[in-house]
Amino acid sequence: MKGLIVIDYQGVGKSTCAGKSDCIDLESGCFWIGEKRSEDWYIPYCSIAMDLADQGYTVFTSSHRVVYEHFISCALPSNVGKAVVFCPAARMRNEWINRLQKRYDDTGLAKDYKALLNAIVRYLDNISELENCGLPVYHPASMDYDLMDYVRLARHEWCER
Repeated sequence: MKGLIVIDYQGVGKSTCAGKSDCIDLESGCFWIGEKRSEDWYIPYCSIAMDLADQGYTVFTSSHRVVYEHFISCALPSNVGKAVVFCPAARMRNEWINRLQKRYDDTGLAKDYKALLNAIVRYLDNISELENCGLPVYHPASMDYDLMDYVRLARHEWCER
């Protein structure tokens, strides 16, 4: 079975889906050492994602620009169907920020606070960059969605050909 790489915007539900139907949430936060992250952290991060996808997994990755640009610029392994993007639509800005605020209120985690601040400041820019990066993009139809429905759709469109 071919694997799939899904580049996901913050708060889409990667962690909730991890472990379901061979899905893995590849946490980019694990590439920090103390307060620093190497300038080329995304190279081993993307390499791990491609290796896992080559084994047939659906791998959820972060949507950092260096990550999606790396997937665009390199050849994916032959057993990887595609790298695709899953992100909310621009019109969902307020609801998405509320979603990230609730997540931070529930967890109190620094990574969730950073995600919230990033969305407050850069939501529209982030979404526009993802929509225009050149990869196939999937948007939830509403705030009430099941990420696995979109994973199944992307797998059907890009892995079962």
